This record gives sequence, C-alpha cells and structure tokens, in this order.
Amino acid sequence: MNPSTAQALVIVDELLRCGVTDVVLAPGSRSAPLALACAAAEERGDLRLHVRIDERVAGFVALGIGKVTGVPAAVITTSGTAVANLLPAVIEAHYSRVPMLVLTADRPPRLRDVGANQTIRQPGIFGEYPRAAIDMAVAHRDSGQVAYWRSTVSRSVAIATDVVVPGPVHVNIPFDAPLVPDDDTPWVEDLSGRPEGRPWTADARLMAGMSTPLDDVVQMLDEEAVVPARGVIIVGDHVDDVVELVDELGDALGWPIISEPSGNAGGCTTALSHGPLICAHAHFLDRHTPDLVITVGRVGLHRSISRLIERAGMHIAVDPSAEWPDPTRTADLVVASVPMPPEDFTVDDTWFPAWQTADVLAAAAVETVLVSAKDELTGMHVARVVASLAPENGLLFLGASLTVRHVSSFAGTAAQESMVIGNRGTSGIDGSVSTAWGAASALQAGLAGAAIALMGDQAFLYDSNGLLVPDDEERPDLVIVVIDNDGGGIFSTLEQEAFESEFERVFGVPLGISLRNVASAMGVPSVEVRGVGELQDAIASRIGTGTHVIVARTVDRAAEARILRDIDDAVGAALATS
Repeated sequence: MNPSTAQALVIVDELLRCGVTDVVLAPGSRSAPLALACAAAEERGDLRLHVRIDERVAGFVALGIGKVTGVPAAVITTSGTAVANLLPAVIEAHYSRVPMLVLTADRPPRLRDVGANQTIRQPGIFGEYPRAAIDMAVAHRDSGQVAYWRSTVSRSVAIATDVVVPGPVHVNIPFDAPLVPDDDTPWVEDLSGRPEGRPWTADARLMAGMSTPLDDVVQMLDEEAVVPARGVIIVGDHVDDVVELVDELGDALGWPIISEPSGNAGGCTTALSHGPLICAHAHFLDRHTPDLVITVGRVGLHRSISRLIERAGMHIAVDPSAEWPDPTRTADLVVASVPMPPEDFTVDDTWFPAWQTADVLAAAAVETVLVSAKDELTGMHVARVVASLAPENGLLFLGASLTVRHVSSFAGTAAQESMVIGNRGTSGIDGSVSTAWGAASALQAGLAGAAIALMGDQAFLYDSNGLLVPDDEERPDLVIVVIDNDGGGIFSTLEQEAFESEFERVFGVPLGISLRNVASAMGVPSVEVRGVGELQDAIASRIGTGTHVIVARTVDRAAEARILRDIDDAVGAALATS
C-alpha cells in the first residue's frame, strides 16, 4: 500500500469515528486518494457522499449540512484554484459559526513556487477565517504516521465543533504519487484506530454558560440597579437553542420580542409580526423608547431596529464568544446566555399592549395597501405566501438582501412550524441554492420534513450551478421559489435609487433571462406563476415531491418600491396616535 492511499484511508476512517456523516467532493486528480476512500465508505453505507463539479457549490452544500446538523461536513477539493473557490463558503461559516471541515489536496511542498502545474500556495489561503489551518506533512512509510493522521483529524473536528465558537477548519493535505492503490504490500504499522470505533482523541471539554436572573445581570453594572419595566428583546441569527429562554423572559416581563427570521423566535408569546415597520417611525419610538434592550445573537438586518438599539437606555448583548455581535457599539454588558426572569421586578401593564396595538395597526395598514395591489404580485406577497406554507417540522431557507427583509417585515410570525435559516454570517447572495440543497438533504436524512427556499433572481442565477447534481444522487424534497423582478430589487429601496440615469446600468442590471429555461437546462422541473393563488397552488402541489423551481414573476422594481413607500406611509399614519 502506498503512503497516499494509506493516509487517505485513515483520514476518512477517523472522520467517521468523529461523527462526520457527510462528505462533499469536487472531482480532481490530486484528491484521488480521498475520493476513492470516500467512495468505498459510501459503498459500505458508512457516509453520505455528495459530488459537485463546482467547488464553490461544494463549499455551500457543506455549509448547509453543518447548519442543520451541527456536525461538520467535510468538503474535499483538488489542488490549485479549486481551493480558492471555497473562500466564500469558508467566510460565511466563520461569521455564522457553522462547523465545516475543508480538506484540500495539495502537491508536495517541493513543487511550490517552481512553476509546477496546478500548484499554488495553499497553506494560509483562507487567511484569518478558519478556526485552525493545518498544513500536513507528506505521508511517508514511517511508524507513528497513523497517530499523526488520526490525531490531526480528531483535533480538527473538535475545533470545528467548539462549544463556544464553532466554525471552519482547513486541513491542507499534500499527496505524493502514486495517487491510487498500486499493490497489496502491508503498511508498516497497524492502520486501525481506537478500539470500539472511538475517535483518536475524544473531546470532553465543557463550557459552563449558566443562565443568571436578569436582576443579577443588571447589578453587574450597578449594585443599586433594578430591572426596568420597559424593555425590548431582539433576536437575531444564532446557533444556540435559546428560543424557550427568550420566550420565558419576554412573557414574564411583558416585553415585546422582535425576531429576525433566522432567530426562529416568531412563535414566542410576545413576538411582534411587524417590528421593523413599527420601529421605522420616530414618532412611535419617541414615546416607546425602551430603558433596556437585550439582543440575542447576530442582529443587524434592519436599520430601524439598529436605531432602536442605539436609543435604548441600556443594552445587554447575549453571546458566549469573544467576538460578540455589537454593530452599534452600544452594548453596556455582554453575557454568555439568555438571562432568566428576574426575582424582583415590576411589570408595566401598558407597555406590551402598546406595542401589540401598534403591531395590529401596522398589520391592517399593510393589508390595506397589499390588497389594493392585488392584481400585482410583489415580493411582499410572495414572502407572505411562502412563509405561511413553510412545512411543519421542515425547513425554510431565506436568501439575502430584500428577500429576508420581506419575510421579516411582512411575515414575521408566520413560519413557526419550520426551522428558518439563511446565510446571515455575511449576508451574501452567493451559495443560496447550494446551502438550501445541503440543508434540505441533511434534514431529510434525519427523516424530517420538506423544505422551501426563497431567493431573488440574481441570487438564483449566481448559484444556479447548485442544481448540477449527478443523476445517481438522491434529490431532496426542496421547492425553490424565485422572486423574479429581473434585477437587484433592493437598490430601488435604497439611496442609489436617486441616480436614475445610471441606475439600471450599474445597480438594477436586468439580464432578461428566462429562469425557467435555466432550471430546465439543469434538469430541474420548473413553473412560472404571476398571481398569489397560482403561487399557493404551485407550492402546495409540489412540496414534498422532489426538487422543483417556481418562478414568481413580480411587478417591476420601481413599482414595488412605490408600494413599499405606500406601506411605510400607511403604517406611519396608523401609528400617529398610538
């Protein structure tokens, strides 16, 4: 057995021992030892192998799997620029704290910087984004190699799944020729791992993130401080299961909860459906500025919510890591876990009812405007339909930009029966199809429900290679709904809109492409709809029946921007006396 084959067999076996169940492979020559070892493991039924020809797609499929399972998927590439294509997914995994193992095959170091084919400087290529970057030595026929290979893998998995800051780990593996099995010569030492299938090094570290009563928390700042009666809890993207604690705290205090979609707190007792729309109006905030705001996870989807945080009398951020989110730089205190209800506190009986009334008024204003545009399908209509049809025990993936904001503002409490996720670490539009595919595959491998993904046309086109999947791989039950307004719709709602003569050329960028044709070219069945009823029927008839693309043709971007302004005016008028 040659060294490259022995090393690859040991690495894959140790991955399995450490709990890794999924490998995403992009084909290549230098990675052949790992590819063959993974194929053999798949044939034995030991792992699920996903093969993609686009490394960028492969990275985001691995990201989606890690998001759903909390277990890192390993993504394997060959050498050279193939490795560079993983950078966007690695960055997203870093900022969203999703475990991921990046195994990059490399040429031996002697071939670096001498003009060797398909050879670049791979060690350190991902910069500061991996939790660890390991450049392994070339395998040799020496004793002690097995312990080196196995301990490196088990350590990498432990780092990727760190209880405080999980994330990506890069392991660069130089393989020397021969790259495929060549003979049956025994290896110089036993290739076996620990007995009974144990990992080489079991990670039993503990992180105590004890929850503390809120009155004890505020007294960390001032011994005489008491919990104010007027507060707001804001939940952003997070990786911990904190929703029950948030619900308990908000219910006990009578504080409104404003949750971003991937905060998954829309089902809490005091959750608001239209928090971002309400907070956009200064005359309401002038009368309802909280004395304390508690933020949980990565918050920052809406400018209006950021202004609320800035105006609050005190800000407590909840996050266990040293890189706690605080984009407004207003946090007075950071704690590791959601506080428990205080032991001594006073409830303001008027506080939550005022927010609840505002939420009802905002809902009525939104409904009035959208009903008046009933003959025109907008992104807001699509967001409400998709969120309302999110499958029970299933998954709702939301693309970035205007898509996630539409769901947050117009369907904030609708998708209570599904896990809601998105690439919120850096909020890029790249990898949307692939992440949703990986997440749906992982969810359904655990026999859970169907999945829906909602994204804009540019996000879909940018990652349409995510639909290129080998014929022999199982397709998830995934309905991809695309809001098609032929361009970058969010820019029509931002300051760039004012530059009319340049707008379409450098911001809107209409491409005039049939998204149905794109999906069909990738072998995915598709349909186009132009109304709310058509959209509802299309989703209902396809969900749970494989992979489908539904193109929702909406009004042009300028018209949608005008409708959004009408909604803002209507909400403002409704709140004027609240």
